[in-house]
Amino acid sequence: MKNVSIGLYGNFKDAGKEIGKKGTSTDITLYNYKKDDDSVVYIEPTRYPERIHPLIYTINMTEYALLFIDELTPDIAETLLALDMCGVKRGFIVAGEYIDLEQLKAILSVTSMKDFEIIEKDYIVIREKMAALPEVKPEGEEIQKIPIDHFFSVKSVGTVILGKVDKGEVAVHDNLTMYPTTKKAMVKSMQVHDKDVKDAPKGSRVGLALKGVSVDDLDRGMILSKDELNVSDELNVSMKWNPYMNKEVNAGEGYQVVIGLQSVSCTVEEKNGDDLKLKLLKPVVYETGDNLVLLDGSAKVRIMGVSKIQ
Repeated sequence: MKNVSIGLYGNFKDAGKEIGKKGTSTDITLYNYKKDDDSVVYIEPTRYPERIHPLIYTINMTEYALLFIDELTPDIAETLLALDMCGVKRGFIVAGEYIDLEQLKAILSVTSMKDFEIIEKDYIVIREKMAALPEVKPEGEEIQKIPIDHFFSVKSVGTVILGKVDKGEVAVHDNLTMYPTTKKAMVKSMQVHDKDVKDAPKGSRVGLALKGVSVDDLDRGMILSKDELNVSDELNVSMKWNPYMNKEVNAGEGYQVVIGLQSVSCTVEEKNGDDLKLKLLKPVVYETGDNLVLLDGSAKVRIMGVSKIQ
């Protein structure tokens, strides 16, 4: 059994419907493709470019990128910048017939995407190529980690969350903590691809019916785990700044950070060169090595910089 997650970027239009079956859709949309026991989940940032957050969420939810480029627009430039600053190295580009491939290769050559393969826009070929991709093994300690991307209440079932088993595995009757809170929940039942199962391995997209919590207790980006995870409302980070940023970040200013699927307002308490001390409006859960993306949602240049959390 293999599970692969792929982000759809750029001029994707109806690409998701051509290569998968449409599933949950909010500011991000999921498309599922199953071949024998293997599955591919495509995620598109549906509300981007209106909002920057779906783009960052999609990057954080996926292992590969599938980027459609029909023309080099400001939105494509911002997408390339986000992928590069977040260090996305695995992916493919579907170039339109009017794209200058040599110019495109020159742009990519100085980014994390320099090894992206350029492929033709043949959805049958694309679907098979994506299904053949190897599963990416998570880095770091093999703890249990299930980020919540959607949640709702189902009549006769109760509170249900949707998410991917990023690390470890999950089973019915697991008692989990809902980080960054201390609230507990028990897995009453579980589905994978709309089928009831007793357990699910790493990489699985799961729907978990939870006992002990209501939808009012939940937020996107919460992480379910029976292991101990890091939680804090203060973070010290060393930023890699956006080279196209048209302002300087200073102490006392307010911004937003995205960590995983969590979006939280913050204040810059201290600044020393590239080093920032951030005070967050509420605690976040994180692992060492997670990307922190600093955003100015109201500015023309929205991505201020990225840092690895230590």
